Amino acid sequence: MFFTLSAPIMAQESPVDEMFRVMSMDKQMVGGFEAMLPVIDQMTAKFRLDNEGKKELREIFRTWFNEDIDRSKIMSEMKQLYSQAFTDEEISEITKFYRTSVGKKFLEKSTQLMQLAAQIGMKEAQSKQVKLMERVTPFLEKHSIKQ
Repeated sequence: MFFTLSAPIMAQESPVDEMFRVMSMDKQMVGGFEAMLPVIDQMTAKFRLDNEGKKELREIFRTWFNEDIDRSKIMSEMKQLYSQAFTDEEISEITKFYRTSVGKKFLEKSTQLMQLAAQIGMKEAQSKQVKLMERVTPFLEKHSIKQ
């Protein structure tokens, strides 16, 4: 009994903390940044940058992401969102899924799939850019906004 009472009390991880750890949410956040790289490539094309310019622009964004973005703040706010959207019991069930082989594969593939999905969306948006400008131009003219 003495050992039981004297054993240090370990702070138990909250369900949302456990889920984020199991999901490697920190790595998922980096994957989200990587999914943004096609946007930078679009900027590169728009600015007509050569390979050196493209590399420099990517490095600016990477430095911004690594040095200026407060990831711990984002993680804290995301945990609040998940905690508000799901009960602890539901979060525990989601965590169980991510521990399965299918859940692990989902996490492993999700970054690459996000990148590919972003490219699909950007390609479609680019193909409809003329239509967007047809819709936006009257608005710009109405409000005397120069392009």
